[in-house]
Amino acid sequence: MLEISLNENEINFKDLEVEIYKLVCEEACKIMAQILMKIDDMLLEKRDKKEYRCKGKKHTNVKTIMGTVEFDKRIYGHINSEGKKEYVYLLDEYLKMDTIGHISTNLIEKVVENVTEISYREAAKNIESLTNQSISHTTAWNIIQKIGEKIAELEKQDIKLFKENKLRGEKETKMLFQEMDGLWLSMQGKDRPKGKKSRGKKEIKLAVAYDGWVKRSPGSNEYITHNKIACAGFASSKEFKELVDATIAKEYNIDEIEIKIINGDGASWIKESLGEEGVYFQLDPFHKSQAVIRNVENKKDARKLMKMLDEGKAEESLEYIAKLMIEQKDDEKQMKKLEKLYNYLVANKEGIKPYQKREEIKIPEAPEGIEYKHLGTMENNIFDTLASRMNAGKMSWTEKGANNLAKILALKTSGKLYSVVETYFNVIISKEKLTEIKEEIKLSAADVNKKQKKAKTYRIQRGGMPFEGCAMTNSRKAIREILRYKCLSELKVI
Repeated sequence: MLEISLNENEINFKDLEVEIYKLVCEEACKIMAQILMKIDDMLLEKRDKKEYRCKGKKHTNVKTIMGTVEFDKRIYGHINSEGKKEYVYLLDEYLKMDTIGHISTNLIEKVVENVTEISYREAAKNIESLTNQSISHTTAWNIIQKIGEKIAELEKQDIKLFKENKLRGEKETKMLFQEMDGLWLSMQGKDRPKGKKSRGKKEIKLAVAYDGWVKRSPGSNEYITHNKIACAGFASSKEFKELVDATIAKEYNIDEIEIKIINGDGASWIKESLGEEGVYFQLDPFHKSQAVIRNVENKKDARKLMKMLDEGKAEESLEYIAKLMIEQKDDEKQMKKLEKLYNYLVANKEGIKPYQKREEIKIPEAPEGIEYKHLGTMENNIFDTLASRMNAGKMSWTEKGANNLAKILALKTSGKLYSVVETYFNVIISKEKLTEIKEEIKLSAADVNKKQKKAKTYRIQRGGMPFEGCAMTNSRKAIREILRYKCLSELKVI
């Protein structure tokens, strides 16, 4: 039990709290180990003895938020359906213990929760301070890779089902908004592209989709997107389109979607869906304004041009740029910028006019409580979903590491991350099994109720300051000064 040493009746509450917490966690780990081994004993008795031959025990452990649970479990030999001999742990099969490197689901969730916000090293420190478990930053990284790979595997299954026309979401909407953009990440090692043009960076793609806007709260003037879903990753234009389509089809009944507005900066991969019935492109307002500000040096001209573009006056905007080019034909630098802007707007001419002002788009009536507002949330989505975590400081990535984390961050934005973790890395126990386990726990609890042997009593030592009431020498004064600020347990004997 806990040993306490008091100096002048003083004790640090913070340290006491930590020590008691550790003590309780250690006892909880022992109880968990006892329960697991009791269940293993139960399975030994109830197994088909002809099919499963016990081959002995193996010592193992599971890292939990309480600490590391050490226990023994039996291994069994049997002949599988293919007629081959294999070895299994009935305890693992009974509890469906699909852990990552002997780490419990609760601890996995804590790691994910931290890694999606801060670096792997900081996450490992946080875990140690918040739980009775310590993990390395490498362990945290491995957990994220495992989950990211599982998400990628599920995405491939969804794409296959979508191609077979077997994917139908439950949500229904006549109008869907889809925003897409890329984030350039600094790469490292063999994944770092060469050449001045790339500057050692690769673009990771992000797409979000939603069916409108709702008020943040009743009476609020702030709006948030409704039923937002997201997907991300390194992929070709075709591959990413397939992923986006499958992600949408898994959530929404695509047969009910009449109009889809795709908002983006005009990159070719964003326009992959154009040409499909009911799909329209809109040039992202942020990128549209950014292009003007970067290429029109005169602020008055820039403001006038942005107003034209916001009003959807595509032809007038292009004519105005042509006029500026004539006026500044002697300024070669400005001419090149204006020419670049002109070509950019021509390439995205169909998306200049906001979707609400287009005659060819017959906007359906919005469902009650939902509104159709101006597009342009993509920069916020890029920052909130990816950039705030992946572009902070001087970070550089491997393609595998960035891809897996991006998929986790996108799933978190969709509000589905923890359900995936619980589904694929959880210990799922049926009601029948839970009843059996409870019976085993009762048997374990009976041991607690047995009369315990009389234990020795260790009294808390309470003492005054040394040399109290004695003549004071210089050396005795020095010792008392040291002990005034230090407990005996903190002093080291040299």
